[in-house]
Amino acid sequence: MKRFILLAIATVFFFFQFQTNAVNALELNEETRTIALDETGKTTIMSDQQVSNGNRIFIQNCTKCHLQGKTKTNNNVSLGLEDLSKAEPPRDNLLALVDYLKYPTSYDGEDDYTELHPNVTRPDIYPELKNLTEDDVYDVAGYMLVAPKLDERWGGTIYF
Repeated sequence: MKRFILLAIATVFFFFQFQTNAVNALELNEETRTIALDETGKTTIMSDQQVSNGNRIFIQNCTKCHLQGKTKTNNNVSLGLEDLSKAEPPRDNLLALVDYLKYPTSYDGEDDYTELHPNVTRPDIYPELKNLTEDDVYDVAGYMLVAPKLDERWGGTIYF
């Protein structure tokens, strides 16, 4: 009898796995997926798949320090669009964020952070990023620009 009950419970859990698929990628409208491409004002439209992939990569690799776009190591600077726009150079567009993910610098742009901040050009220091493709880097950068449109809490301040 005990085996039957355990089998029934396992069957129910197994069945629900098929019904709830891991939060099937949100279908976002075109306006939400439209982000700044570069500093000239050109825009690009991310696909739902790109946003979903960027979200997955961000969660796996960035949330240790940037949960909900906040910055644990520097509470004065977040990944919010306002803070990104005030960086030097501004990081509030896709190509600038891709550049940062490859060659990170300090907020004022004066110091090279390639040995301090995870980046894809230093797999010797950050092996968790060595398998990211160029498309993955674009997707995570794009997600960082879409995220503020999805969650009003994105960026902001960390309170301890």
